[in-house]
Amino acid sequence: MTHDAPAVPSASRTAQDYPVSAIRTVSERAAVIDGVAILTLGEPDFDTPPHVIEAAIESMRAGETRYTPNAGIPELREAIAQVYTQRWGREVGPENVVVTVGGQEGMFLALRTAVDAGDDVLVTDPAYANYKGQIHLMGANAVDVPLTEDNGFIVTAAQVEDALTPRTRALMLNSPANPLGAVVPEEELVAIAELARKHDFIVISDEVYEHIVHDGVRHVSIAQAVPDFQHVLMVGSLSKSYAMTGWRVGYIIGPEHLLATTIVMKEGVTSCSPAFVQKAAVAALTGPQDALTAMIATYRSRRDLIVDGLSAIPGVTCTGADGAFYVFADISASGLTSDAFVERLLVDHRVAVIPGTAFGAHGEGFVRLSYAADEETIRRGIDGIAELMASARD
Repeated sequence: MTHDAPAVPSASRTAQDYPVSAIRTVSERAAVIDGVAILTLGEPDFDTPPHVIEAAIESMRAGETRYTPNAGIPELREAIAQVYTQRWGREVGPENVVVTVGGQEGMFLALRTAVDAGDDVLVTDPAYANYKGQIHLMGANAVDVPLTEDNGFIVTAAQVEDALTPRTRALMLNSPANPLGAVVPEEELVAIAELARKHDFIVISDEVYEHIVHDGVRHVSIAQAVPDFQHVLMVGSLSKSYAMTGWRVGYIIGPEHLLATTIVMKEGVTSCSPAFVQKAAVAALTGPQDALTAMIATYRSRRDLIVDGLSAIPGVTCTGADGAFYVFADISASGLTSDAFVERLLVDHRVAVIPGTAFGAHGEGFVRLSYAADEETIRRGIDGIAELMASARD
């Protein structure tokens, strides 16, 4: 008598088709190779400011370890509202704020608020890879808005308008941008906001790098560029600005009628954010800003080092780099694909960077370098790229 083996359940098609992060793949591979100069992850190499850590410890000692309101503790929602009322020059109230578990949950909930299955979401190409992953989870369709190097990879209203479809429900906007370092000018933001009103789609504006801009470039939020921000959900985070990546604290700012539904959905995703993490966020936003100022100055110095170093390599160009802490370098003169370049750079020269194709098809011929790393690591990265470019041309 024979018995059939029990059936093994398969994962859903949605799970199986979720795009694998090339950023994680390269970073994890580099971590097991000795002596690699790692310029992959977009994570500050600074410690969280001490007064922020102390605020969390005090909160835990006070017994604040229980559930919190779905939308966040009132103290943090009020602090965020006050910061942006001052920064944007417009009234932002606590009712316009939802606290999230990092910017990732912020983007997920913003997308879930904006789109249904079958809707179209415009996404720049190249763009942060998790946008398309989250759109995939929604059952929505990602529609590319191709960007080009000739204008520093800045998305324009004309490009957005050309990409619109009858089913467009949202646009993923990122400024300052990962992986490009581009900062969208105010006039383009105004024009994009007008398109959102005219065609009734929501702009999900990822502004987690808002503080990190260079050379007098001014970051402007699309939520402050126009009087009416009914078509905007802005996603912010303390991860990059305050070296709090592991704390997982972010937020969405938007119109109250949209966020009322977001708050309800958060119950079924993470329910709430930890109280002690939120108290730390309050300390970060309302306390001394010296650490933030120092970090930005360091990033600017590193940006100059990496841009000057790469630009001095025959065949390598890099435009933009006005914000965030990334350089998107054109290595097409090597004659190698982005993937092949990254592989040879890692194996032969012990330098880890991310292939441009990790961010979309229009990233072919480019690699992304993160300068959230010390100067010695950056110099090693530049030297490795110089050596590979020279050998690839021989």
